[in-house]
Amino acid sequence: MRNTRRGFKKEGVSMTREELITLLKSRKKYLETIISLCEEKLASAPEGHLIASRSHGTAQYYFCDDSDFNRTYLNDKNLAEKLVSKDYHSKVLSSARKELGIISRFLKGISIVPIEEIYRHLPSMKQELVQPICIDKETYAKQWAEAEYPKLDFKISEEFISNDGKRYRSKSELLIANALKDAGVPFRYECRLDLKGYSSVYPDFTVLNKRTGQVYYHEHLGMMENSDYLIKNLQKINAYEKNGIMQGKQLILTYESEHVNLDMNVINNIIREFYI
Repeated sequence: MRNTRRGFKKEGVSMTREELITLLKSRKKYLETIISLCEEKLASAPEGHLIASRSHGTAQYYFCDDSDFNRTYLNDKNLAEKLVSKDYHSKVLSSARKELGIISRFLKGISIVPIEEIYRHLPSMKQELVQPICIDKETYAKQWAEAEYPKLDFKISEEFISNDGKRYRSKSELLIANALKDAGVPFRYECRLDLKGYSSVYPDFTVLNKRTGQVYYHEHLGMMENSDYLIKNLQKINAYEKNGIMQGKQLILTYESEHVNLDMNVINNIIREFYI
């Protein structure tokens, strides 16, 4: 199914609809504060305005009344500062009012039912008859988690079975999977990923952040004491990064060895920081 669930993007940073609304509401509140401050400043501002020029490298100031017909040389620095302040606050006030109006109209318009929510509110019998072009986060995450995907076959006798009957290759991977499930994080286990310049890889966990739509690749390196295993995985990590999947961003790594056990506090911190 073609999915067009996207957020807003500015300068390479994408944001969800909810994040945009939160940002605009914060900006609206800030503008209202600025408008109130400017109005307070202008209430005690003197009449007239200042005209500044430079003659032979020396600044010269002139007082001009509001009619712009009478101009007199001004030698009062205190009055000059008040007139410049009046001009500055007048311009800030005008601009802030215009921006506030635009944001207020936008927020009023965006309060309608989001287009991503329409499919979810259809009766199930009708959902079966339509192919949605945009869906909400929960529906997308559910479909993503339930969809079939290419995965590795189990050719080993030792398996670790979760309560829902899913198979994992190690106890540590089972513990990570359980932590993801408990946090309500959708994921795929050993889903194939094709990397340019490298054979296909099967990340231990391909994880979807429901809130942002970001996909992460979580590799648990469980035999760090094994030199062959270490070399193989270093080559794989290099392949990830050559394909733009960078450590600490889209690529999440956890480690374990004979002498260093899996720390579930670390796993839970990763879940909170990246996956929810």
